[in-house]
Amino acid sequence: MKTDRIYRTNQYKKTNLSRVCGIREKDGCDVISCASSVFFPEGGGQPSDTGRVTLNGQFYDIVHAYDEDPEGDVWHITNAPAGTFRQDDEVTLEIDMDGRMTNMQRHLGEHMLSGTFHSLFGGVNRGFHMGSDYITIDIDLDGRMLMSDELALAESKVNEAIRADLPVSISWFDDYESSLVMPVRKQVPHEGRISVVTVGDPSDPYDCIACCGTHPSHSSEVGLVAIYKCEPNKGMNRIFFDCGSKAREKLSADSRLLSDIAKRYSCSPSDLISRLDAEAESISDLRSRAAALSAYVRDVEKVRILSELSQNTSLSGTSYTYSTDILTVDELLKLGFSVISETKDLLLIMMHPQSSTCLLFSSGTLSCGKLIKEHAGDHGGRGGGRDDNARAVFKSARDMKSFAKALAEMVE
Repeated sequence: MKTDRIYRTNQYKKTNLSRVCGIREKDGCDVISCASSVFFPEGGGQPSDTGRVTLNGQFYDIVHAYDEDPEGDVWHITNAPAGTFRQDDEVTLEIDMDGRMTNMQRHLGEHMLSGTFHSLFGGVNRGFHMGSDYITIDIDLDGRMLMSDELALAESKVNEAIRADLPVSISWFDDYESSLVMPVRKQVPHEGRISVVTVGDPSDPYDCIACCGTHPSHSSEVGLVAIYKCEPNKGMNRIFFDCGSKAREKLSADSRLLSDIAKRYSCSPSDLISRLDAEAESISDLRSRAAALSAYVRDVEKVRILSELSQNTSLSGTSYTYSTDILTVDELLKLGFSVISETKDLLLIMMHPQSSTCLLFSSGTLSCGKLIKEHAGDHGGRGGGRDDNARAVFKSARDMKSFAKALAEMVE
């Protein structure tokens, strides 16, 4: 027995009294099919309805609905323990109407936006995904990418159509061939019955496309369509957008965020871009100055280290330990290579206390990588490297200093 799908004839009906016709089990819970149902099963890019089922005054959640045949049973996954329902039990099914309306707004908005790209630019929708935070469509323009003014035009045009309160009708056909009398913008051969959704006058529609989802009866119920961004995707335009209450909530949140950011920069939102450009220029200048200062510090420290080494009676078989937080680890690495290139038979131990990182450099026969491998673990460190240089990271600066001291004593 197939389920009578009430949503196909009345998408606004919230509840219905029905009879359990089939029972399955999933993860220890009952999954039921009913003689009739207001629940839309996931399909056509639209998520399923959620809601609840009532049995003898007891409520159970319906977390998902699905089908295995568009003309067969609708199965409702419940949170009721397995064995709760029995054949022919009388139940009341009730959908989350807010969720249904959101899905209808988003689905019709997607149709209308896709139709807009088709009518304006000849774009073909090759993909559709309705996510929790946004919707995406992939518009194929034979490799051409949409410009920002074209996106703005499409957004303006679709919202004009939404405000026009165009009627939305659904026509059913027994097979694909019969549906070809409709002026659909994209023909997709399909087995079985076909439903075609038309926005506007059927003789000259704003949009017309085959779809199995639920849609409001008038375009104005979509509320609005807001395009967020467009990115290249496999030679197509991936459009990120949303509709209705979801779009309104995001635009409101973005507006508040923009105001907060502008307030932090002591400017109006309209002046924020120029203020950020000035900030970026200032940061770039500071980075250049910092790089020059870093190079200067490295040169000064190199001279100082080599001077100290030259005062030793012998450079052979010695080690030198250096520690700083003024330089970054990468800058310390540059200093280490610079110093070791002008020494012989030296183990250079360089520490960065802030990150508990120890760098080793060797201009002799000692293998830095081997030293790290054999001794860093004894002090809670781990790392590796080559013969001429290596690094290890420790749990604390204290552990790092203990490791450095042990190496220096070993070499001496």
